[in-house]
Amino acid sequence: MESLTPFERYWQQNRQRLLQENPDYRAVVDGYKMRTGADWLLFAMPVVAALLVFDWSPFQREMLNWLLSAFVAIVSFALCVAVKSWLSGARPLSEIEAEVKEQARREFEKSSEGA
Repeated sequence: MESLTPFERYWQQNRQRLLQENPDYRAVVDGYKMRTGADWLLFAMPVVAALLVFDWSPFQREMLNWLLSAFVAIVSFALCVAVKSWLSGARPLSEIEAEVKEQARREFEKSSEGA
C-alpha cells in the first residue's frame, strides 16, 4: 500500500468542502438540476425513445426487446446530458476539480513553508 503525501491526505479529508466553496464547481453542479421545461423535455426523451424502440423492435423475444430498449434509453440519456452541457457552455467538472486541487496544493505548500 502506497503512503500518501501530506497534501494528498489533506485533499482526501477536505476535497468535498473545497469543491463546494468554489463558485465555478457549484455552478456546473447546479446546472445538472432540472429547472426549466426544456430540461424536463430533454430528459423525457430517453423514456420516449425506449418506449418507441420497444414497440418497434424486430426481435420476437421479449428479453431482447427489453435489453434493446434499455440500451437505447442509456445511450439517449447520455446524449441528452451531453447536449445540455454543450448548450449551457459548462466546463467539465474534472477540469474544474483539477484547478481547485492545484490551487489547494499551492495554498497548502505556502502554509507548510510558513510553519
